[in-house]
Amino acid sequence: MQEEPAQSHAPSGIASLPLLSWGSHIGQLYRSADDLRDVLVPYFQAGLDNHECCLWVTEAPFGADDARAALREAVPDLDAREQQGQIEIQDVRAFYAKGEALRADALIAGLLERERKALDAGYRGLRTNGNCSWVEKSQWDDFLAYESSVQQMVRGRRLICMCSYRHDGIDAAATREMLDRHQLVLRSAASDLDADMRSSAPTTEAQRDIDAIQAFAVLGHDLRNPLAAIGAGARLLRLGKLDERERAISETIGRSVRHMTALIDDISDASRSRLVHGMPLRLRHDGLEASLRHAVEELRLAHPHRQIELAMSIARPIATDPIYMARMLSNLVKNALTYGSQSAPVVVCVSDDDALVISVSNQGPVIPRELHARLFAPFTRGDVRDEQRGLGLGLYIVAEIARAHGGSVELKSDETETRFTFRMPAESASTAKIAGASAS
Repeated sequence: MQEEPAQSHAPSGIASLPLLSWGSHIGQLYRSADDLRDVLVPYFQAGLDNHECCLWVTEAPFGADDARAALREAVPDLDAREQQGQIEIQDVRAFYAKGEALRADALIAGLLERERKALDAGYRGLRTNGNCSWVEKSQWDDFLAYESSVQQMVRGRRLICMCSYRHDGIDAAATREMLDRHQLVLRSAASDLDADMRSSAPTTEAQRDIDAIQAFAVLGHDLRNPLAAIGAGARLLRLGKLDERERAISETIGRSVRHMTALIDDISDASRSRLVHGMPLRLRHDGLEASLRHAVEELRLAHPHRQIELAMSIARPIATDPIYMARMLSNLVKNALTYGSQSAPVVVCVSDDDALVISVSNQGPVIPRELHARLFAPFTRGDVRDEQRGLGLGLYIVAEIARAHGGSVELKSDETETRFTFRMPAESASTAKIAGASAS
Protein backbone atom coordinates (compact mmCIF):
# COMPACT_ATOMS: atom_id res chain seq x y z
CA MET A 1 0.00 0.00 0.00
CA GLN A 2 1.35 3.44 -0.94
CA GLU A 3 2.28 5.62 2.03
CA GLU A 4 0.12 8.70 2.50
CA PRO A 5 1.71 12.19 2.60
CA ALA A 6 2.57 13.47 6.06
CA GLN A 7 0.15 15.84 7.81
CA SER A 8 0.61 18.05 10.83
CA HIS A 9 -3.14 18.06 11.53
CA ALA A 10 -6.07 15.80 10.79
CA PRO A 11 -9.77 16.60 10.35
CA SER A 12 -11.59 15.90 13.61
CA GLY A 13 -15.16 15.53 12.36
CA ILE A 14 -16.17 17.70 15.34
CA ALA A 15 -17.86 20.96 14.36
CA SER A 16 -16.44 22.99 17.25
CA LEU A 17 -12.89 21.76 16.60
CA PRO A 18 -12.33 21.18 12.86
CA LEU A 19 -8.67 20.13 13.14
CA LEU A 20 -6.69 18.02 15.60
CA SER A 21 -2.91 17.93 15.82
CA TRP A 22 -1.25 14.58 15.47
CA GLY A 23 -0.10 13.67 18.95
CA SER A 24 -3.38 14.77 20.59
CA HIS A 25 -4.84 13.24 23.76
CA ILE A 26 -8.37 14.51 24.30
CA GLY A 27 -11.24 13.66 26.62
CA GLN A 28 -15.01 13.52 26.35
CA LEU A 29 -17.58 13.84 29.12
CA TYR A 30 -20.90 12.28 28.11
CA ARG A 31 -24.28 11.67 29.71
CA SER A 32 -26.05 9.42 27.21
CA ALA A 33 -25.70 7.18 24.19
CA ASP A 34 -26.72 10.15 22.04
CA ASP A 35 -23.74 12.15 23.33
CA LEU A 36 -21.40 9.31 22.32
CA ARG A 37 -23.04 8.90 18.92
CA ASP A 38 -23.03 12.61 18.10
CA VAL A 39 -19.27 12.96 18.74
CA LEU A 40 -17.77 9.58 17.92
CA VAL A 41 -19.54 8.76 14.64
CA PRO A 42 -18.28 11.92 12.85
CA TYR A 43 -14.93 11.56 14.66
CA PHE A 44 -14.32 8.11 13.20
CA GLN A 45 -15.90 8.98 9.85
CA ALA A 46 -13.34 11.78 9.51
CA GLY A 47 -10.54 9.37 10.42
CA LEU A 48 -11.62 6.79 7.86
CA ASP A 49 -12.03 9.44 5.15
CA ASN A 50 -8.53 10.72 6.00
CA HIS A 51 -7.10 7.23 5.44
CA GLU A 52 -6.28 6.59 9.08
CA CYS A 53 -6.35 3.31 10.95
CA CYS A 54 -9.00 3.39 13.69
CA LEU A 55 -9.68 1.59 16.97
CA TRP A 56 -13.02 2.06 18.78
CA VAL A 57 -13.32 0.42 22.22
CA THR A 58 -16.97 0.63 23.28
CA GLU A 59 -19.05 0.18 26.42
CA ALA A 60 -22.72 0.53 27.38
CA PRO A 61 -24.79 2.57 26.79
CA PHE A 62 -23.31 2.53 23.27
CA GLY A 63 -21.84 -0.91 22.72
CA ALA A 64 -20.03 -2.41 19.75
CA ASP A 65 -23.21 -3.35 17.85
CA ASP A 66 -24.70 0.12 18.38
CA ALA A 67 -21.46 1.80 17.33
CA ARG A 68 -21.13 -0.35 14.23
CA ALA A 69 -24.72 0.30 13.15
CA ALA A 70 -24.46 4.07 13.68
CA LEU A 71 -21.13 4.37 11.88
CA ARG A 72 -22.40 2.23 8.98
CA GLU A 73 -25.07 4.86 8.29
CA ALA A 74 -22.32 7.46 7.79
CA VAL A 75 -19.80 5.09 6.16
CA PRO A 76 -21.74 2.69 3.88
CA ASP A 77 -18.66 0.55 3.12
CA LEU A 78 -17.83 0.09 6.81
CA ASP A 79 -17.98 -3.71 6.61
CA ALA A 80 -15.38 -3.76 3.83
CA ARG A 81 -13.14 -1.40 5.80
CA GLU A 82 -13.39 -3.68 8.83
CA GLN A 83 -12.44 -6.69 6.73
CA GLN A 84 -9.46 -4.77 5.33
CA GLY A 85 -8.33 -3.94 8.87
CA GLN A 86 -8.73 -0.16 8.60
CA ILE A 87 -11.03 -0.05 11.64
CA GLU A 88 -11.59 -2.32 14.62
CA ILE A 89 -14.67 -1.96 16.84
CA GLN A 90 -14.47 -3.97 20.05
CA ASP A 91 -16.25 -4.23 23.37
CA VAL A 92 -14.20 -2.87 26.26
CA ARG A 93 -13.91 -6.34 27.83
CA ALA A 94 -11.79 -7.47 24.90
CA PHE A 95 -9.12 -5.07 26.19
CA TYR A 96 -9.64 -4.74 29.94
CA ALA A 97 -10.47 -7.68 32.22
CA LYS A 98 -12.88 -6.67 34.98
CA GLY A 99 -11.31 -6.67 38.42
CA GLU A 100 -7.79 -7.36 37.21
CA ALA A 101 -4.86 -5.05 37.89
CA LEU A 102 -4.35 -2.43 35.21
CA ARG A 103 -1.18 -3.07 33.20
CA ALA A 104 -0.39 0.43 31.95
CA ASP A 105 2.91 -0.54 30.32
CA ALA A 106 1.24 -3.30 28.33
CA LEU A 107 -1.55 -0.97 27.19
CA ILE A 108 0.94 1.70 26.10
CA ALA A 109 3.02 -0.90 24.26
CA GLY A 110 -0.14 -2.12 22.53
CA LEU A 111 -0.97 1.39 21.29
CA LEU A 112 2.55 1.91 19.98
CA GLU A 113 2.46 -1.45 18.20
CA ARG A 114 -0.86 -0.55 16.55
CA GLU A 115 0.59 2.80 15.47
CA ARG A 116 3.62 1.04 13.95
CA LYS A 117 1.43 -1.42 12.04
CA ALA A 118 -0.82 1.39 10.80
CA LEU A 119 2.14 3.35 9.44
CA ASP A 120 3.70 0.22 7.93
CA ALA A 121 0.40 -0.40 6.13
CA GLY A 122 0.50 3.09 4.64
CA TYR A 123 -2.13 4.76 6.82
CA ARG A 124 -1.62 8.33 7.98
CA GLY A 125 -1.74 7.32 11.63
CA LEU A 126 -3.88 5.73 14.33
CA ARG A 127 -7.09 7.27 15.72
CA THR A 128 -8.63 5.75 18.85
CA ASN A 129 -11.45 6.10 21.33
CA GLY A 130 -11.89 4.17 24.55
CA ASN A 131 -14.87 4.31 26.89
CA CYS A 132 -13.55 4.53 30.45
CA SER A 133 -16.76 3.87 32.38
CA TRP A 134 -15.49 0.38 33.25
CA VAL A 135 -12.82 1.76 35.63
CA GLU A 136 -13.61 0.81 39.22
CA LYS A 137 -12.84 3.02 42.21
CA SER A 138 -10.04 0.69 43.33
CA GLN A 139 -8.40 1.08 39.91
CA TRP A 140 -8.71 4.86 39.65
CA ASP A 141 -5.19 5.83 40.76
CA ASP A 142 -3.61 3.26 38.43
CA PHE A 143 -5.81 4.46 35.59
CA LEU A 144 -4.81 8.09 36.19
CA ALA A 145 -1.17 7.03 36.01
CA TYR A 146 -1.97 5.33 32.70
CA GLU A 147 -3.67 8.48 31.39
CA SER A 148 -0.62 10.54 32.39
CA SER A 149 1.58 8.09 30.49
CA VAL A 150 -0.63 8.38 27.40
CA GLN A 151 -0.45 12.18 27.66
CA GLN A 152 3.35 12.00 27.47
CA MET A 153 3.53 9.13 24.98
CA VAL A 154 1.39 10.68 22.22
CA ARG A 155 3.59 13.75 21.78
CA GLY A 156 5.25 13.75 18.39
CA ARG A 157 3.54 10.52 17.32
CA ARG A 158 0.98 9.72 14.62
CA LEU A 159 -1.67 9.15 17.24
CA ILE A 160 -4.96 10.83 18.12
CA CYS A 161 -6.42 9.32 21.30
CA MET A 162 -9.81 10.18 22.79
CA CYS A 163 -11.08 8.88 26.15
CA SER A 164 -14.81 9.00 27.00
CA TYR A 165 -15.97 9.33 30.62
CA ARG A 166 -19.54 9.07 31.84
CA HIS A 167 -20.27 12.39 33.53
CA ASP A 168 -22.29 10.96 36.41
CA GLY A 169 -19.84 8.10 36.89
CA ILE A 170 -17.09 10.20 38.47
CA ASP A 171 -17.20 12.78 41.24
CA ALA A 172 -15.96 16.38 41.13
CA ALA A 173 -12.43 15.56 42.31
CA ALA A 174 -12.09 12.76 39.76
CA THR A 175 -13.43 15.07 37.06
CA ARG A 176 -10.69 17.59 37.82
CA GLU A 177 -8.06 14.85 37.72
CA MET A 178 -9.38 13.71 34.36
CA LEU A 179 -9.40 17.26 32.98
CA ASP A 180 -5.78 17.74 33.99
CA ARG A 181 -4.65 14.64 32.07
CA HIS A 182 -5.99 15.63 28.66
CA GLN A 183 -4.99 18.43 26.32
CA LEU A 184 -8.63 19.39 25.88
CA VAL A 185 -12.00 17.97 26.92
CA LEU A 186 -15.30 17.89 25.02
CA ARG A 187 -18.50 17.89 27.02
CA SER A 188 -22.19 17.92 26.26
CA ALA A 189 -23.56 20.06 29.09
CA ALA A 190 -21.39 22.91 30.38
CA SER A 191 -23.69 23.77 33.25
CA ASP A 192 -23.48 20.26 34.70
CA LEU A 193 -19.70 20.30 35.00
CA ASP A 194 -19.73 23.83 36.33
CA ALA A 195 -22.18 22.80 39.05
CA ASP A 196 -20.15 19.75 40.02
CA MET A 197 -16.94 21.76 40.18
CA ARG A 198 -18.64 24.33 42.40
CA SER A 199 -20.32 21.80 44.67
CA SER A 200 -17.12 20.82 46.48
CA ALA A 201 -15.73 24.35 46.82
CA PRO A 202 -15.20 25.83 50.30
CA THR A 203 -17.62 28.68 50.99
CA THR A 204 -15.91 30.52 53.85
CA GLU A 205 -14.75 34.08 53.35
CA ALA A 206 -11.15 33.00 53.89
CA GLN A 207 -11.37 30.68 50.86
CA ARG A 208 -12.46 33.23 48.26
CA ASP A 209 -9.23 32.77 46.34
CA ILE A 210 -10.06 29.06 45.98
CA ASP A 211 -13.48 29.95 44.56
CA ALA A 212 -11.79 32.26 42.07
CA ILE A 213 -9.30 29.59 41.03
CA GLN A 214 -12.13 27.10 40.64
CA ALA A 215 -14.14 29.43 38.43
CA PHE A 216 -11.07 30.13 36.31
CA ALA A 217 -10.40 26.38 36.07
CA VAL A 218 -13.75 25.70 34.42
CA LEU A 219 -13.27 28.67 32.09
CA GLY A 220 -9.74 27.53 31.26
CA HIS A 221 -10.85 24.09 30.16
CA ASP A 222 -13.63 25.62 28.05
CA LEU A 223 -11.05 27.83 26.31
CA ARG A 224 -8.71 25.00 25.29
CA ASN A 225 -10.92 23.86 22.39
CA PRO A 226 -11.23 27.20 20.56
CA LEU A 227 -7.58 28.00 21.32
CA ALA A 228 -6.48 24.74 19.73
CA ALA A 229 -8.54 25.56 16.64
CA ILE A 230 -7.14 29.12 16.43
CA GLY A 231 -3.57 27.85 16.84
CA ALA A 232 -4.07 25.21 14.15
CA GLY A 233 -5.48 27.86 11.81
CA ALA A 234 -2.50 30.15 12.39
CA ARG A 235 -0.06 27.32 11.65
CA LEU A 236 -1.89 26.44 8.44
CA LEU A 237 -1.79 30.09 7.36
CA ARG A 238 2.00 30.15 7.77
CA LEU A 239 2.32 27.19 5.41
CA GLY A 240 0.91 29.27 2.55
CA LYS A 241 2.37 32.12 0.54
CA LEU A 242 1.99 35.22 2.67
CA ASP A 243 3.21 38.75 2.21
CA GLU A 244 5.12 40.45 5.03
CA ARG A 245 2.03 41.98 6.64
CA GLU A 246 0.03 38.72 6.51
CA ARG A 247 2.91 36.73 7.98
CA ALA A 248 3.28 39.26 10.80
CA ILE A 249 -0.44 38.91 11.58
CA SER A 250 -0.27 35.10 11.63
CA GLU A 251 2.77 35.23 13.93
CA THR A 252 0.93 37.62 16.27
CA ILE A 253 -1.98 35.17 16.41
CA GLY A 254 0.46 32.37 17.25
CA ARG A 255 2.08 34.39 20.04
CA SER A 256 -1.32 35.25 21.49
CA VAL A 257 -2.37 31.59 21.47
CA ARG A 258 0.86 30.61 23.26
CA HIS A 259 0.33 33.35 25.85
CA MET A 260 -3.26 32.29 26.52
CA THR A 261 -2.23 28.64 26.69
CA ALA A 262 0.37 29.56 29.32
CA LEU A 263 -2.35 31.32 31.33
CA ILE A 264 -4.53 28.22 31.16
CA ASP A 265 -1.59 26.08 32.30
CA ASP A 266 -1.24 28.38 35.32
CA ILE A 267 -4.94 27.97 36.07
CA SER A 268 -4.68 24.20 35.77
CA ASP A 269 -1.72 23.97 38.15
CA ALA A 270 -3.29 26.34 40.67
CA SER A 271 -6.62 24.53 40.69
CA ARG A 272 -4.90 21.16 41.00
CA SER A 273 -2.99 22.36 44.06
CA ARG A 274 -5.81 24.13 45.89
CA LEU A 275 -8.69 21.81 45.02
CA VAL A 276 -6.93 18.45 45.26
CA HIS A 277 -4.91 19.46 48.35
CA GLY A 278 -1.42 19.68 46.88
CA MET A 279 0.39 18.94 43.65
CA PRO A 280 0.07 15.20 42.79
CA LEU A 281 3.72 14.41 42.04
CA ARG A 282 5.10 11.56 39.94
CA LEU A 283 8.54 11.07 41.45
CA ARG A 284 11.45 9.58 39.57
CA HIS A 285 15.22 9.49 40.03
CA ASP A 286 16.13 10.52 36.49
CA GLY A 287 15.18 13.21 33.99
CA LEU A 288 15.68 16.26 36.21
CA GLU A 289 18.71 17.75 34.45
CA ALA A 290 17.27 17.19 30.98
CA SER A 291 13.94 18.77 31.96
CA LEU A 292 15.61 21.84 33.47
CA ARG A 293 17.85 22.34 30.42
CA HIS A 294 14.85 21.98 28.12
CA ALA A 295 12.94 24.63 30.09
CA VAL A 296 15.81 27.08 29.73
CA GLU A 297 16.22 26.36 26.00
CA GLU A 298 12.51 26.95 25.40
CA LEU A 299 12.74 30.34 27.11
CA ARG A 300 15.85 31.25 25.12
CA LEU A 301 13.95 30.51 21.91
CA ALA A 302 10.94 32.50 23.09
CA HIS A 303 13.11 35.48 24.13
CA PRO A 304 15.93 35.59 21.54
CA HIS A 305 16.94 39.14 22.49
CA ARG A 306 17.42 38.33 26.17
CA GLN A 307 20.41 36.59 27.78
CA ILE A 308 19.71 33.59 30.03
CA GLU A 309 22.82 32.06 31.61
CA LEU A 310 22.74 28.52 32.99
CA ALA A 311 25.24 26.82 35.33
CA MET A 312 24.19 23.30 36.31
CA SER A 313 25.92 20.59 38.31
CA ILE A 314 23.83 17.56 39.32
CA ALA A 315 26.06 14.67 40.32
CA ARG A 316 23.57 12.20 41.80
CA PRO A 317 20.01 10.99 41.23
CA ILE A 318 17.39 12.87 43.24
CA ALA A 319 13.73 11.90 43.50
CA THR A 320 11.71 14.73 41.94
CA ASP A 321 8.89 15.25 39.49
CA PRO A 322 10.93 16.54 36.50
CA ILE A 323 7.91 18.05 34.75
CA TYR A 324 6.91 20.14 37.75
CA MET A 325 10.52 21.10 38.50
CA ALA A 326 10.85 22.41 34.95
CA ARG A 327 7.58 24.29 35.41
CA MET A 328 8.90 25.86 38.61
CA LEU A 329 12.14 26.95 36.93
CA SER A 330 10.27 28.28 33.90
CA ASN A 331 8.00 30.40 36.11
CA LEU A 332 10.97 31.84 38.00
CA VAL A 333 12.83 32.72 34.81
CA LYS A 334 9.70 34.24 33.24
CA ASN A 335 9.28 36.36 36.36
CA ALA A 336 12.89 37.56 36.07
CA LEU A 337 12.48 38.34 32.37
CA THR A 338 9.28 40.27 33.03
CA TYR A 339 10.28 42.34 36.05
CA GLY A 340 14.09 42.45 35.86
CA SER A 341 16.42 44.68 33.89
CA GLN A 342 15.90 44.26 30.15
CA SER A 343 19.63 44.70 29.43
CA ALA A 344 21.17 42.45 32.10
CA PRO A 345 21.26 38.63 31.95
CA VAL A 346 19.04 36.31 33.96
CA VAL A 347 21.31 33.84 35.77
CA VAL A 348 20.18 30.29 36.62
CA CYS A 349 22.30 28.11 38.94
CA VAL A 350 21.56 24.48 39.84
CA SER A 351 23.61 22.38 42.27
CA ASP A 352 23.17 19.36 44.54
CA ASP A 353 25.90 19.52 47.21
CA ASP A 354 24.14 19.04 50.56
CA ALA A 355 20.75 19.91 49.03
CA LEU A 356 19.18 20.45 45.64
CA VAL A 357 19.41 24.20 45.06
CA ILE A 358 17.94 26.09 42.10
CA SER A 359 18.41 29.86 42.03
CA VAL A 360 17.30 32.48 39.52
CA SER A 361 18.73 35.99 39.80
CA ASN A 362 18.30 39.21 37.88
CA GLN A 363 19.18 42.87 38.15
CA GLY A 364 16.46 45.46 38.41
CA PRO A 365 14.22 47.28 40.90
CA VAL A 366 14.44 46.21 44.54
CA ILE A 367 11.41 44.32 45.86
CA PRO A 368 10.49 45.84 49.26
CA ARG A 369 10.71 43.33 52.10
CA GLU A 370 7.11 43.94 53.14
CA LEU A 371 5.97 42.59 49.75
CA HIS A 372 7.97 39.35 49.85
CA ALA A 373 5.30 37.17 51.46
CA ARG A 374 2.51 38.58 49.28
CA LEU A 375 4.31 37.65 46.07
CA PHE A 376 3.63 33.96 46.68
CA ALA A 377 -0.13 34.46 47.14
CA PRO A 378 -2.44 33.73 44.20
CA PHE A 379 -3.48 36.59 41.89
CA THR A 380 -0.55 38.82 42.89
CA ARG A 381 1.28 40.62 40.09
CA GLY A 382 3.30 43.74 39.46
CA ASP A 383 2.94 46.48 36.87
CA VAL A 384 3.84 45.22 33.40
CA ARG A 385 2.86 45.84 29.80
CA ASP A 386 -0.48 44.36 28.71
CA GLU A 387 1.17 41.75 26.45
CA GLN A 388 3.18 40.48 29.44
CA ARG A 389 0.27 40.48 31.87
CA GLY A 390 -0.56 37.18 33.54
CA LEU A 391 -2.99 36.11 36.22
CA GLY A 392 -0.56 36.48 39.11
CA LEU A 393 -0.31 32.73 39.66
CA GLY A 394 3.29 32.08 38.59
CA LEU A 395 5.05 32.49 41.95
CA TYR A 396 2.15 30.89 43.80
CA ILE A 397 2.65 27.77 41.64
CA VAL A 398 6.40 27.92 42.33
CA ALA A 399 5.72 27.86 46.08
CA GLU A 400 3.23 24.99 45.75
CA ILE A 401 5.65 22.86 43.70
CA ALA A 402 8.39 23.53 46.24
CA ARG A 403 6.11 22.60 49.14
CA ALA A 404 5.01 19.37 47.44
CA HIS A 405 8.67 18.36 47.11
CA GLY A 406 9.37 19.09 50.78
CA GLY A 407 11.40 22.16 49.85
CA SER A 408 11.15 25.92 50.24
CA VAL A 409 11.61 29.11 48.21
CA GLU A 410 13.50 32.12 49.55
CA LEU A 411 13.58 35.63 48.10
CA LYS A 412 16.41 38.14 48.57
CA SER A 413 16.33 41.51 46.86
CA ASP A 414 18.72 44.46 47.15
CA GLU A 415 20.41 47.03 44.93
CA THR A 416 22.76 44.35 43.54
CA GLU A 417 20.24 41.72 42.46
CA THR A 418 16.95 39.95 43.10
CA ARG A 419 17.35 36.23 43.70
CA PHE A 420 14.75 33.47 44.15
CA THR A 421 16.25 30.27 45.61
CA PHE A 422 14.56 26.87 45.81
CA ARG A 423 16.15 24.52 48.32
CA MET A 424 15.28 20.88 48.97
CA PRO A 425 17.22 18.40 51.12
CA ALA A 426 18.39 15.68 48.76
CA GLU A 427 16.43 12.99 50.57
CA SER A 428 13.28 15.08 51.10
CA ALA A 429 11.24 14.07 48.06
CA SER A 430 12.04 10.40 48.43
CA THR A 431 11.04 10.21 52.10
CA ALA A 432 8.13 12.63 52.36
CA LYS A 433 4.62 11.20 52.30
CA ILE A 434 3.17 12.99 49.33
CA ALA A 435 -0.42 12.31 48.37
CA GLY A 436 -0.72 11.03 44.84
CA ALA A 437 3.03 10.62 44.30
CA SER A 438 4.65 7.51 42.89
CA ALA A 439 8.36 6.78 42.61
CA SER A 440 9.80 5.02 39.62
